[in-house]
Amino acid sequence: MSNSRRKDEIDVVEPKPRNTVPAENLRRVLGGVLEALGASPRDAATVAELLVEADLRGVDSHGAHLLGLYVARVRAGHIDPAAQPKLVDDGGTTLLLDGGLGFGQIAGLEAVRLLVERGREHGVAAVAVRESTHLGALAAYTERVARAGLICLCFQNGPTIVPPFGGVTQLFSTNPLSYAVPAAAKPPIVYDIATTTVAGNKLLLAKKRGDPSIPDGWANDERGRPTNAPAEASVHHLQWFGGHKGFGLAFLVELMAGVLTGSGFGRTEHTASPAHGRDRVAKGFVFLAIDPSRFLPGGDFGARVDMLVDDVVGSQPADGVDRVLVPGQLEHERRAVREAEGIPLSAALREEINRYAAELAVPGLG
Repeated sequence: MSNSRRKDEIDVVEPKPRNTVPAENLRRVLGGVLEALGASPRDAATVAELLVEADLRGVDSHGAHLLGLYVARVRAGHIDPAAQPKLVDDGGTTLLLDGGLGFGQIAGLEAVRLLVERGREHGVAAVAVRESTHLGALAAYTERVARAGLICLCFQNGPTIVPPFGGVTQLFSTNPLSYAVPAAAKPPIVYDIATTTVAGNKLLLAKKRGDPSIPDGWANDERGRPTNAPAEASVHHLQWFGGHKGFGLAFLVELMAGVLTGSGFGRTEHTASPAHGRDRVAKGFVFLAIDPSRFLPGGDFGARVDMLVDDVVGSQPADGVDRVLVPGQLEHERRAVREAEGIPLSAALREEINRYAAELAVPGLG
């Protein structure tokens, strides 16, 4: 998500890995597993689509890697695969939905549909959702709103796995936030981050891949001591990016996604789910939309965004930096590569997906 690219980082034009899977094959298997777990064919295909979309963008921590988490939660009764979001309150420019502890992707896309409809009608709109579960990558939703011509912001909270800055008691999730802004001739600007240095699923994926080490500042061990060893690093002791600055943004997310939506927050639970605290599956999230044409009519906003993008990418790189980027540019470029060449999957992840497929009598990846 950074806005610059150092020469020693892996380029977007990745050498084609040996173990790649065509996106359509991955969608088929993931969708088949989710349908076998009780989701409708349409909902299973929708969740699979958003997972694969994350993999195509290179956000592997929020792609097919999440299948195991979803399978475990459905089998434990913590996700209702057949649940549909319900409208709780309609205030015109504001709406409140209840996700029924179903797949977060289903509630998320319904929230997006309503947000675009009301944002176009009123110029501004907000949709809050309670009793949802994991949304996946927030960019999947904010980008859809931006492609509909609206500016979008999204906040989501979750289980208590991260201590407040300076503390050791877990009270917050990684509390991600995302924004997306429409352009004219260029792709939308899309920013999607955890307010911790990395998302918890990125650490879990490093463990699953067997990475020999993790970068400085990702996580601490169970006693709150910084570590570079994946085996010692705890997903319950992630670190805030920028110290108190990341925590300040995380606190905003908790207020918006937890308190405002009537969901759980901190140590307080407001959910029908019996899973609480660090095991909490119920999440709250909020989408906000602004129609830029209400301020700059005639498509002038998008044209100005394009101009700003040109200013940024055309700026002189600092020493050691290959090129300067805008938010979402890397993911947009990587998607084009992976759509053509396939999605790289580690041997461990491929084996895990095939195991779930076999258990549920679904044809695997091969």
